[in-house]
Amino acid sequence: MSIAELQRVAAPVAITRGRWVPPVPAASRMRTLYLDANGVGWRSILIDTLLRGVLECRDGDLPPKPLRRFRPVAALFRQLRDVNEALSYIADWREAIAGSPELDVELCNINNLIHFGRCLRRLNEYDLIIVSHAAAGDDVGLLLRAAARFDRRRAPLVVFIGNEYDLLPDKIRFTRETGAEFVCTQLPIEAGRYLYGWATGAQVIEMPHALNAANFHPVPDRARDIDIGFAGDIYWPFIGDRERTEIIEWFERHGEGRGLRCDIRKNRLPRQEWNLFLNGCRAMIGAESGTYYLNERGRVLDEARRFNLSENRAATFDEIYDKFYRGLPRGVSGKCISSRHFEPIGTKTCQLLLEGNYNGILKPDEHYIAIKRDFTNIDDAIERFRDTGYRTRIADRAYDFVMAEHTYRHRVEKLLRVVTATVRA
Repeated sequence: MSIAELQRVAAPVAITRGRWVPPVPAASRMRTLYLDANGVGWRSILIDTLLRGVLECRDGDLPPKPLRRFRPVAALFRQLRDVNEALSYIADWREAIAGSPELDVELCNINNLIHFGRCLRRLNEYDLIIVSHAAAGDDVGLLLRAAARFDRRRAPLVVFIGNEYDLLPDKIRFTRETGAEFVCTQLPIEAGRYLYGWATGAQVIEMPHALNAANFHPVPDRARDIDIGFAGDIYWPFIGDRERTEIIEWFERHGEGRGLRCDIRKNRLPRQEWNLFLNGCRAMIGAESGTYYLNERGRVLDEARRFNLSENRAATFDEIYDKFYRGLPRGVSGKCISSRHFEPIGTKTCQLLLEGNYNGILKPDEHYIAIKRDFTNIDDAIERFRDTGYRTRIADRAYDFVMAEHTYRHRVEKLLRVVTATVRA
């Protein structure tokens, strides 16, 4: 069903939880509010409200000439940038939704309190409201303070939960207090329903990241001089396992001895630089994202996170594991696929990954070269990697599969189908 059909049925049909979608002209696109966040904390709010909201500055703008000699002012203006540039999925989702032909999207950075306040006052004018991963990610304080204002909306509210191992109680509280109709999770659907369905009453939609082929693609004539590459953050101990860290450390210690040229970087790269890095590697290493420990609907994980980040940032993995996880049975798993698995695929870069479920999307030795968790087959995996024909077939098969079913366009189309079906039910 198209958005025009959704708009025709929306007027007489109540959507979930007693809200009504207002009638709009069938020929128009759905007017959509996309709530995003360019960073977190008071400094981001100050910069975005003052410089973007009051002075209407844009990224890269300089201070007025009379003020340029004042260092604090110059330092403030240097913060006029996209602070999420190394989190490519933030921009990928925003671009996919804003670029949908079915939607007329207004982008709102909630840290710009002037624009955010204006949008809150006009919530009843929108046909669809979406809260992004960035807005519901590392800090939901602003959203919680604004939760009561969402009562004036007449449109479906979709909340994309970011960082699903962090601040889960606050994110569930926001979803519940606003009466959101839809929660989008990166996790497998069983884990998403376990975390959110019971507490929010919202419909949970499995919505993992995907591929933005416009930004992650093969670069012609780019030499792949690196055998094994990695660029990304090392997970905090509170996650509860070291699987991903161990495969990184194994190639750091043993890669050269196996005759492999490795480039291991323990930091994220901006999107364009990341694409070039991928195109310079024959293969990337990695593992599933997330945690095995969603026990008690994330309560244990939240306690471990608060201890690790607030009380003892220097704690070792063993200290965290012994305090919170040792002897704790693994219940519903929060392990999942991430954007960092799709982006190498877009560049036709092979992947050597620890065996896992990957949301049921990627299949071992079909879409990636699988390494067992105990590393007992790692020499065999390396030999298969060295086989240029085999490595190329893995990369090409993964690329064709993802391009056919797992781009961000596919994700947005799925979201709109689900919203449409719920409205019509």
